[in-house]
Amino acid sequence: MSALYAKLLAMLLLLLLGQMMQQRLHLPESFFDGANSLLIRITLPAMILASMDTPFSYDRLKTSLHLLLIVSVAFASVILTLELWRSRSCTTSKALGLYQYLILVGNTAFMGYPIIEAIYGDEGVFYASVCNLIHNLITFSYAVSLLTRGADTESPRRTASACLIATFAGISLFLLPVQLPAALHQALDWVGSITIPLCLLCTGARLNSSTILHAIRSGPVWAVSLTRLLLFPIILAPVLLLLNFRGMMIVIPTVLFATPAALTAGTFAQQYGCDADFAASTVMLSNLLALLTLPLLVVLLHP
Repeated sequence: MSALYAKLLAMLLLLLLGQMMQQRLHLPESFFDGANSLLIRITLPAMILASMDTPFSYDRLKTSLHLLLIVSVAFASVILTLELWRSRSCTTSKALGLYQYLILVGNTAFMGYPIIEAIYGDEGVFYASVCNLIHNLITFSYAVSLLTRGADTESPRRTASACLIATFAGISLFLLPVQLPAALHQALDWVGSITIPLCLLCTGARLNSSTILHAIRSGPVWAVSLTRLLLFPIILAPVLLLLNFRGMMIVIPTVLFATPAALTAGTFAQQYGCDADFAASTVMLSNLLALLTLPLLVVLLHP
């Protein structure tokens, strides 16, 4: 357990280092755009693929199928609730779509993966990648469509995520009786190891004081943030416990659903004509609060 606390402390130190880095270097927005592209298109897919390059076992397949079922049912429940909310809400369609997007799409890769990796190592990343398959499918289909409801924009094009492709490739690699050549696996492992330090540095750098002050004064920002950080785990974890799941079968889905709003939410909101400032404030506040809620959740679920 002390090793887990050491990793959580190291993550906090990297976030603080990211903030200090931004204060000294005043990195432009183009840096973060480039870093985000590098993470999403190169380093995170490499990390996923390397973690899934493992010998086939029926136990892992059984666990993966159980986790897929848990995550699928959880997402279906959330989507049904969002649609019921939409049918009864008096909020404008565009604003409501943004609220729903921020509630549904989490920062699973940048905040969920480091926590899970700290607890379960590469095995945890493997299962988190399997769970994130459903998350990515929903993110680039239903979730994006939420932003276009009530907006004068064209329907979003189908987006092929490198992380999604890497997950499918990794699952295929796991199911087939082959493994990557040692040199290729090592290269992927090296590239993938950049992911967690870089994403934590960038997250810390974007926690600027002015946006935080704006965020803490907004009731809707708090409501959306606390729904992801507290309401989801408060509901999901006891339900899984009652269904007799234990260990990582509870921890991994709950951590992924308890992650803050996705870092790319502001970019998507701006692209589809929604309130990008509200999205940015929610991303900032939820990611800041997650520094407290996620470690507390880990202590409660993985004592």
